[in-house]
Amino acid sequence: MEPMTYFYESIDRNAILVRPRQPYIDWANKVYNDGHAFTGRDECNIYLVRERGSNEEVERWVRKHFDELFVNELNDWCTDEERWPPGRTYKMFADWFTVEVHSMVLDVEEGPITKE
Repeated sequence: MEPMTYFYESIDRNAILVRPRQPYIDWANKVYNDGHAFTGRDECNIYLVRERGSNEEVERWVRKHFDELFVNELNDWCTDEERWPPGRTYKMFADWFTVEVHSMVLDVEEGPITKE
C-alpha cells in the first residue's frame, strides 16, 4: 500500500457542481424511460473553470453561462433538441438545478490529467 501524501497540490481551477432538482429529474424520466427511475442522487456533473478571485466571481460566471451548462445537462439525457424545454432562463436553470461552487480543487494523483 502506498503512503498517502498529506499535502496535496491544488490546481488552478474552481469547481462548479450542478445537482439536479425535481423538475430536471421529472423531465429526464419522461424523455428517457428505460425502466430504471433516475433519482438525481447517482451522480452530478462537475465543471472546472479558470480559477477566479472569489466564489462570487464564479457565481457571476455561472449566471452568464447558465445556458451552456443547461444544454450540457439536457444533452446528457436526450440528444433530441426538440424535446428540450424551450425558453430556458436563468430562473428556470435555478429551479432545475442546485449549483455549488468550490474553490479548492486538489489533485491527489501523480499522473497527468487527460481530457477526452
